[in-house]
Amino acid sequence: MMSTLTRLAVLGGCLAWASLPGEAAELALSRGQLLYVPVYSEVPFGDRGFTLNLTATLSIRNTDRKAPITLERIDYVSATGALVRSYLPRPVPLKPLAATEAIVKESDRSGGISASFLVEWRSEVPVAAPLVEAVMVNSTYNQGIAFSSPARVLEERP
Repeated sequence: MMSTLTRLAVLGGCLAWASLPGEAAELALSRGQLLYVPVYSEVPFGDRGFTLNLTATLSIRNTDRKAPITLERIDYVSATGALVRSYLPRPVPLKPLAATEAIVKESDRSGGISASFLVEWRSEVPVAAPLVEAVMVNSTYNQGIAFSSPARVLEERP
């Protein structure tokens, strides 16, 4: 098993993990996954119980250089676990190195503070797993907030 070296970096006042230059990476191939992506369409702030609405963008990037993947499902799920909306009426192919996104508008509070996306993808051949993450942003009141949330694998296809 290969050990991974990382370093802690301060970027714009935020802590971030970064790989050391020249680090070898193990590539795990997959034929499909069900992914869970936490998103925050609003965040509480201050002592008065206010919330700040955020635009949440789900980004799905096919990182395989040779093979397409097929997106089977992109579901937006509320904090209570209820389906809010499905973003795909039918499976959608994603070419090698292509990307797509699903957006929850800043004014859309239907998912609540702790909403999530369920993303299901598959491939006919083993491929590099896609990079799937959510980016949340707001820039009102002369201030800005932005952060990201990575996907977690719930199920792996055989």
